[in-house]
Amino acid sequence: MKRIFLLILITVALQLRGPAARAQELDAQVNLNLSALSETDRQTFASFKHDVESYLNNYTWTTNFSGERIRCSFQFNIVSGNGSDYSVQLFVTSSRPLYKSDQVSTMARFFDANVQFSYYRGQELQHGNNYRSLESVLDFYTNIILGLDYDSYKELSGTPYFQQALTLAIVGTAANGNGWQRDVTSIGTYSRVGYIEDAMNANNRAFRSLIFNYHYSGLDMLSSKPELARVEIGTVIDSLVSLKRQSSAAGRSVYLRAFFESKYPELSDLARLFPDNAASYFLKLGYLDPVHQNYYEDAKAKALTPSGGDGQ
Repeated sequence: MKRIFLLILITVALQLRGPAARAQELDAQVNLNLSALSETDRQTFASFKHDVESYLNNYTWTTNFSGERIRCSFQFNIVSGNGSDYSVQLFVTSSRPLYKSDQVSTMARFFDANVQFSYYRGQELQHGNNYRSLESVLDFYTNIILGLDYDSYKELSGTPYFQQALTLAIVGTAANGNGWQRDVTSIGTYSRVGYIEDAMNANNRAFRSLIFNYHYSGLDMLSSKPELARVEIGTVIDSLVSLKRQSSAAGRSVYLRAFFESKYPELSDLARLFPDNAASYFLKLGYLDPVHQNYYEDAKAKALTPSGGDGQ
């Protein structure tokens, strides 16, 4: 009887332990810059880092996630406070490992200067579909991170997470939340609503498919099949150029602009794959991503400078 009772206890313990031990999707790190706040306001944020990391890391965001947790960071620069209302600059990044490599690729790199939320010390963060000034921003960027990650492993498989982000944007807009306005610009300036509407635009599916090829058939093959990876990456760049030439809207795409914002150092480094056509390669990058034209020009100059020379 004692042995049976012990087995029952072990079984129950394992059942209780199971869900808590299940790997979650995010490995998020939260950082805070409180230098602009008074000492009293700084005390308000004493548990903020822990609470937000728990909110992001201990919640199950998907039903079919597998593999390593997605490494990401949320940097909060608290600009000012008025009672329990705070104006914030938020910098969000995420990355994913490359297949059979110790290298990673940056997937998300967003700077959101238009974040405002209410927060008081010890506030309990809650998941749900209702608009909440802090949680809705966290949920939005989490779903963007998931959508980008899924899209890089299977073509267009990030759509459910982009759709959830779009729903959050619609709810935020309806609630007249700060930063959820539907800003229309002609140069692809970043906004939450502009980005997610652009990502979900049917006209951009071709871009999303190419970006899948770039990661799955390009970057992921660099270590095991470098020649195939080189050909695929070159094909993706050429196809992006062709699509931009065919679509006047591509130059205003917030989605594409955000892609290059996360990838421009990586894309510059990949010029090493095209030693005989580096000048042409950088010319294409400059056409696709004029915002970082100066960066590409500097990278091109270094790539075309003979190694070991003294420049004379």
